[in-house]
Amino acid sequence: MWYLAMRRNLQPRESWTVSLDEHLAWMRGQHASGAILLSGPSADRALGMYLIRADSRAAAEQIAASDPFTAAGHCAFELIEWEIHQALGIGPFSEVAFRAIRE
Repeated sequence: MWYLAMRRNLQPRESWTVSLDEHLAWMRGQHASGAILLSGPSADRALGMYLIRADSRAAAEQIAASDPFTAAGHCAFELIEWEIHQALGIGPFSEVAFRAIRE
């Protein structure tokens, strides 16, 4: 099953204690394991999105929650069931385009 995780900033970036390098290392590991197929920021960088492959919603939530940005409380995520064909050709990400695809 596939899930789209939309990650939103909860705090101003200048107050974050987790570095971008920590997040990118986590993301590389998720890509290497096959848990995340694609990922990227929105055009304004206020929203991050990644496509998660997991056996259940609970497993996808666990993956999304393990993002260092989310685990530190800097961000929150919304998880949406997603069909893999919907992901093909997406990008660059924009929230407006994403909302249009969802409807």
